Amino acid sequence: MKILHIDPKTKNTNLFNEYVEKGKHIFVIFYLEGCGPCNATRPEWKKIENALKNKYEKNENIVIADVDQELLKEIKYLTTQPKGFPTIRYISNKGKTSEDYEDCHDVKDKNRKIDSFVEWIDSKMSKQKGGKRRTKSRKSRKSRKRKTRRNITKRNKK
Repeated sequence: MKILHIDPKTKNTNLFNEYVEKGKHIFVIFYLEGCGPCNATRPEWKKIENALKNKYEKNENIVIADVDQELLKEIKYLTTQPKGFPTIRYISNKGKTSEDYEDCHDVKDKNRKIDSFVEWIDSKMSKQKGGKRRTKSRKSRKSRKRKTRRNITKRNKK
């Protein structure tokens, strides 16, 4: 898990863009300096590093970022510009996939607290591992084919 702070002092937007190009899973908060809701949300966002340290510490494909709105022009691959601040977004698939935290259906209580952020990130990462999708093994597909063949053969003999 990588942590990335982008503000007028660091100006490391190139690194953010590079992570998008590499297809990393980016969880980002776009904020406006001095904004009341941003000032309330950012301390909770900063807790993500410690909250997920043990779980995703070795996963180099996850990026947790915060971006000052002054540098939005330098951020590539935004499907839509933030309409308000803070905007919390998940970006993946080399920028082709984007979802705002407020629009997700995987979090029960979107209260912008650390628990809801962790729930959101976990839900996105579990879907990357196959998540709730059911896949059938090859063995079961083969056995279904055999059963179908037997049934056809039996019908033909009658």
